[in-house]
Amino acid sequence: VLFKQVFFDVDRAPVASPARPFMGGKVTREQFIRRFPFKKEFPPEDVELLAKNYMTNKGDVHFMAMHNDISEVTSHEPPDFPRSDLVMKPDDSTWSQSRYTVVDKLRSKVVEGRIRIKEYFQDFDPLRKGYCAASQVKTVLTILNLSKIVTREDYEQLINTYAREDGMFCYGDFCADVNKAFATPNLEKDPLAQTSMPDSTSTMAARRNKVCLSAERLCQWEWLESKIRSKVQKRRVNLLPSFKDMDRSNCGHITKNQFFRVMQSMGFDLSEDDVQLLGNMYCDLGDHFVFNYVDFLKSVDVPSEDVELAIAQLNGPYKGDDISHYFNARGKVIPHESAILA
Repeated sequence: VLFKQVFFDVDRAPVASPARPFMGGKVTREQFIRRFPFKKEFPPEDVELLAKNYMTNKGDVHFMAMHNDISEVTSHEPPDFPRSDLVMKPDDSTWSQSRYTVVDKLRSKVVEGRIRIKEYFQDFDPLRKGYCAASQVKTVLTILNLSKIVTREDYEQLINTYAREDGMFCYGDFCADVNKAFATPNLEKDPLAQTSMPDSTSTMAARRNKVCLSAERLCQWEWLESKIRSKVQKRRVNLLPSFKDMDRSNCGHITKNQFFRVMQSMGFDLSEDDVQLLGNMYCDLGDHFVFNYVDFLKSVDVPSEDVELAIAQLNGPYKGDDISHYFNARGKVIPHESAILA
């Protein structure tokens, strides 16, 4: 609060002048008490004391002198910029991606995006020697949007694996190891070898990151999930529509709180520890909050064999009608071979 501005509307100069209408710096005692900005903080006796202390010989209160006295003891330094520091909670969980090497994670991302990684390294190698500087590796990974999955320890491990004695990075060997997911090298030397196309398991290391549970926690999870599965089968509960209502973007994931709300609305009394246990099993995006309800439904709401066959036929390629063995294309009966021989 700027103290002097509170009294500017009632401040008038002792001499009327169009050029200086607000330069008096004094108000009457009643105006000072009525306009005093801190009436809730100060009792009326203190306000009367302040008015008496700054009163002039003519009975006016010199509020400008009071403003100057306040300004002398007030710091004119700007206030500290507001901060909201991120304080991470300690997490002792072991994640599944820690079992993979940096090459495995980069290979999964390259396969997922169908990236030609070698061409980006060749921009820094005009003589096509197969080597580039170690700092240029980080530049290439940043251009390809792959640096976010490579930690500092992974980067040092990558450099130490493919670095030459003089510190140059052998991107030729690195690209050959990454591209093994697309094609097998020297296939012409083994004509009988069979190769397979990349599938969902090839990109699993980059797409999924779960918590590694202990054997005791796995037993608890199996018991809890068997109890939920039994209740779903007995009551014929259809959980999918309720999860779909929460998944507006149709991405197959919802928050863990939304999962708890759906299970409570469907009559499943889960404790906080049960939700935490299921979250450790189905939160597969590297955090403890996003829940994969698609995998959860595949485990607790297993379809019957007839339903699986119908789904496979619906999603499979089109198959035409079988050729009739009794009628030809014009609808006439085809004679049996024994009748023809007789």
